Amino acid sequence: MTSAPSTAASALTAEASRALGEALGDGPAVAALRARGTAALGTAMPSPALDRPWKYVDPAALNLDGFAPPSAGATVTTNGANASGLSVVDFEEAGKGALDRLGTAVAAGSSRLTALHYAFLRGGVLVETKANAEVAEPVRLTREFTEAGALATPHTLIVAGANSRLTLIEEYRSSDEPMAVLPAVELLVGPGAVVSYTSLHRWGARTRIFAEQRAVTERDADVRSLSLVTGGRLVKSHITSSLEGRGSSSEIYGLAVGAGDEHTDFYTVQDHVAEDTRSDLLIKSALGERSRAVYYGLTKVGLGARRADANQENRNLLLSRTAKADSDPVLEILTNDVTRVSHGATAGPVDEEELFYIQSRGLTREGAVGLLVRGFLGEPLDRSGLAEGVREELSALVEAKLQALGAGS
Repeated sequence: MTSAPSTAASALTAEASRALGEALGDGPAVAALRARGTAALGTAMPSPALDRPWKYVDPAALNLDGFAPPSAGATVTTNGANASGLSVVDFEEAGKGALDRLGTAVAAGSSRLTALHYAFLRGGVLVETKANAEVAEPVRLTREFTEAGALATPHTLIVAGANSRLTLIEEYRSSDEPMAVLPAVELLVGPGAVVSYTSLHRWGARTRIFAEQRAVTERDADVRSLSLVTGGRLVKSHITSSLEGRGSSSEIYGLAVGAGDEHTDFYTVQDHVAEDTRSDLLIKSALGERSRAVYYGLTKVGLGARRADANQENRNLLLSRTAKADSDPVLEILTNDVTRVSHGATAGPVDEEELFYIQSRGLTREGAVGLLVRGFLGEPLDRSGLAEGVREELSALVEAKLQALGAGS
């Protein structure tokens, strides 16, 4: 990987962080987190040699000294934010006390990347539902980044009131200019609430992404997450579900289509803390040309997580001889009172016997490959529980990428 040109002195300094906060007129909650991030700027970057979730990341990709805070905020558009019981506001517009829980799921000092995120935080959006609110239509949040050499730090805080229902689709786009983006998503899911969160990674060819997403569930809550990656030089996503409420559940789905030298890297944690919790995970990738997919997933079952039910699967389809996939699902079980804890991983080319069978029904080899690939990639979308119209929209994004690879005909 070729990193952005490094400057002699980094622009990502404590002084720059304080100046940004003053220019934006930080409220108390943001100011406190910015100060914590600034104090942690001396933390070392993750080490591919020492930190297992970073094993396959080129160290050059972690050199961010060539980047600077953007001169202006990214373009953000919101649709579907007028439903009853729903509030969608920028952090700058949030009322007193609205951001009290900001930074409780993704901590400011957990790594140098999160320190940078909070030190240069800009573009925060709060999505909040009142208790018992049922938001019928998906809320859409689109972020577009265009400034060359910028370090962007969008933050989405989702607070779901008790027994509420919310579907949020967040789309990320960037131009083909070199830039780095450090998104953070916090999902705080109240008792009995159901939240579905989808992130669409449609980045430009020279964008590096280091994303943090963490959900914390209360009793009987249900959180569902889908990540779709169709672009970006490096998309490194850390996705965690902390099942802290009894009877709560998490579903994590991921889908990546790789081309060129694109690198998609998922690190997931399904953390069963309370009793009677359930988690399910399925991440699939289809990789063409020289692209690469990495998956490292950890299912943790704590001492108090009796009767946990957990499943973890990663499947990879190699569409060229130069594509590569690495998969490492891990279990950490501290109690013997579990309902089920399972994991599995596969990587390989399209099955020749299946191709022969389909071709015998009159399809060309190219058509048979396309049919198998579409069927393979469709499962995470089908299991996500999204409305049919949304699934069709996401399927069209996948199809467009497959057509560009020559694997969708």
